[in-house]
Amino acid sequence: SLGRINEHFVQAVKARSEHDLRVGAAFTRFQTLRLQKKFDGFQDSGVISYGPCQFPTLGFVVERWARIETFVPEDFWTIEMSIRLNGDGSVNNSDQNGNSNNNQQSRPIKLTWKRGRLYDRAMTMALCDACQEAGEAVVTSLTGRPKNKWRPVPLATVELQKRASKYLRIGSEELMQKAEELYHQGFISYPRTETEKFRPEFNHHTLIQSFQAVAGEFGDYANRLLSDNNFQNPRAGQNDDNAHPPITPAKAVDPQTIADPTQRKIYTLVVKHYLACCSRDAVGRETELTLRIASEEFVAKGLMILERNWLDIYQPWEKWYTGQGELPRARIGSRIVPTSLSMNAGQTSPPQLISEVELIALMDRNGIGTDATIAQHITTIMDRKYAEKDGNQRFHPTKLGIALVEGYNSMGYQLNKPDLRREMESECNAVAAGRKTRDQILGPILSKMLECFKIVNAEVHKLDEAVARHFNNLGSDSSQYRVLQANFTRCGSCNGMTVLKQRTGGGSNRGGGGDSGGSKLLQCAPCSKSFLMPRYNREVRPGVNPNNQHEPLICPICQFQVVECVKDDGGTYFVCPQCFSDPPEEHGGDSTDFPCTKCTHPTCSLAKGTRGGDVEIFSCPFCASSGTSAGKVCLKRGQHGYRLSCSNGGPNSCQFTVWLPKEAREIVIDDSTGSCNRCSNPNRVVRQLKFIWKPGSVPPHYDRELCACVLCDEQLKNDMNIRIPAVNEVNYRRTGNSAGGRGNQSSNSWGSSSNNNSRGGRGNQGSTSWSSSNNSAGGPGRGRGRGGRGGRGGRGSTSWGGSSANGRGGGGGGGSIQCFSCGGPHYANACPNRQQQ
Repeated sequence: SLGRINEHFVQAVKARSEHDLRVGAAFTRFQTLRLQKKFDGFQDSGVISYGPCQFPTLGFVVERWARIETFVPEDFWTIEMSIRLNGDGSVNNSDQNGNSNNNQQSRPIKLTWKRGRLYDRAMTMALCDACQEAGEAVVTSLTGRPKNKWRPVPLATVELQKRASKYLRIGSEELMQKAEELYHQGFISYPRTETEKFRPEFNHHTLIQSFQAVAGEFGDYANRLLSDNNFQNPRAGQNDDNAHPPITPAKAVDPQTIADPTQRKIYTLVVKHYLACCSRDAVGRETELTLRIASEEFVAKGLMILERNWLDIYQPWEKWYTGQGELPRARIGSRIVPTSLSMNAGQTSPPQLISEVELIALMDRNGIGTDATIAQHITTIMDRKYAEKDGNQRFHPTKLGIALVEGYNSMGYQLNKPDLRREMESECNAVAAGRKTRDQILGPILSKMLECFKIVNAEVHKLDEAVARHFNNLGSDSSQYRVLQANFTRCGSCNGMTVLKQRTGGGSNRGGGGDSGGSKLLQCAPCSKSFLMPRYNREVRPGVNPNNQHEPLICPICQFQVVECVKDDGGTYFVCPQCFSDPPEEHGGDSTDFPCTKCTHPTCSLAKGTRGGDVEIFSCPFCASSGTSAGKVCLKRGQHGYRLSCSNGGPNSCQFTVWLPKEAREIVIDDSTGSCNRCSNPNRVVRQLKFIWKPGSVPPHYDRELCACVLCDEQLKNDMNIRIPAVNEVNYRRTGNSAGGRGNQSSNSWGSSSNNNSRGGRGNQGSTSWSSSNNSAGGPGRGRGRGGRGGRGGRGSTSWGGSSANGRGGGGGGGSIQCFSCGGPHYANACPNRQQQ
């Protein structure tokens, strides 16, 4: 019957799902993009997935394979001895031809050396010679004791999978599919359970009586169970999920009436297992005979089965024997001449590939997956081509599976080991039991995996080296790639020239190395390296110095010549082949593509990235007011300078933009900036920005660096003309018309109808208008040099160079900045003449 939902179980499931999704998505994306950019054979293979359960599963397969590959056979030697005893235990000393010296029936008995084996041939030979010289062996002990072979515990899902693989040669995934079908047809109970014990109220007699009407071994054994006191309540196993009973037959039918042969085998196994659970243990008697000859002891064991009981119904799968039966009762102190005594040589052999039974047992023991998902994880590593299963139900890892495990192991994080997953499952069980909460366990576990992910990113070259031992570098297959241009760009590693190649099957070739169809790459033969180029470009061409077309444009980080990419719309951007493939973390790189516009290198003219450019400063007010998915406002840098803009892109991209002052040489977000205490609250965090000013560009009361919040720092906003736009205001920065001499005029406009014109003298004269609707023929001049006559300022315009009222604007800002020390057009705190003095 339905009951109240256990919220602890719900939170445990949510914690497990969130962990698996976060970790799986991050590592899957990382290794998929990485290998597709580096090696042949991955471009059309889909994702190269990582799963917190599937990877330890693969680890078990690879670990067994590695033991086989690294196995070194070793010679060993052992001593074997045989004797003959009469049925009554008397000694039967035969001659060398085996002729007995009495008329009683005798039987041979093989004994094993108590030492087992030695790896020293000379020592073994000396011991064997001593035994042969002694001639006779003395019986030192003969023990006998009753021994039972216990009936099995009730059947749970994991045990069903193991027995189906061992006895029926049915894989775990197929087994679960067919078992589900049997359940839906009413033949067996629910097949996904961890329970190994029956409830006291379970009526076994009624279920067994239903099998009495079935012809064949089921009916015969059911009659036998219900007579002569042969029935015994099943044993109780250790596990109980308190949800479903053990797997039992739900309906008594002749297996031959089930049409599907696989379903028929599974039903037969379930019935036999249940009837065996309700039987008595098998009873036998074990005897052990010990002989001493010289200084060595030899042992023989025998078993006599007295009552087979449950073994009768479980045949032919379950057997119980030692091969020698019960040993004769030899008298203690009897002297026996061995019929054979020899030294034999052998060699150690490697273990076999891991079987499905062993794999399921290891996964269950280490908490990898649940009873319902173990089969799925095994199927996943085969679907992903990480492992293959042969006809003997044994697994062999593929080249890809071996490479991935070797690569991650070389980094020190053994992600293929079950330890991390076992810890996760233990924490989830604590949540299910109510001892911990979801938030208490997720933070520490995700932090540990994040640290692991960072190390993997930093040491990704070790993964490359491991994969390179099994796969060719990208572009090595001449049947898949054609040469577009030799001697294309300069390699930063060997200073040689790379070759531009393209994957065949794309469109037509357009000069300069352009084919938008297939992916392009650069290959350096001496270095045995390949570098994938960005896709969907009309053309790629070598990057050259704009001031000298014969000088290659070199990346200051890795010394590779950069490549200029031309998009279909004619726009261009630059990429460094090495940085694009291996983004430098110290300059803003992550696991994604890395064009030069993302780079934060301080001296490279192509670097347009910002430190902390992917960090949310605050949530976008435009998106919040429009009801669209909340965007985040991030720090960006373009050809017009730094700005804050919304991350929501697309055809209807958000227009929220805040232009930041050009007086800043650099604006960054790092650990020292922190959050704004005034604007932040428990539901949102507002980050501060660090402004690093250009020398002499800001008033004297500013330090060289400033950490401030652009939302609430009124002095910063007033001094640097920073304005946060209102909803639906359009923000753009553009260059106005200059009517003076050599002057550049820049304008910060809020609105779509501002028109700025001014006369400027030599130097840079800027005008700023904060009106969203007024037309102005100029603005407040702000610049350097001999500031010219400012144009007519719009209402509310301001000028650092003079006063401004409605109508006529103030003079250009050039004359307003004057050093009181030398009179130069700069602030006194940055006066070069003063510093020289």
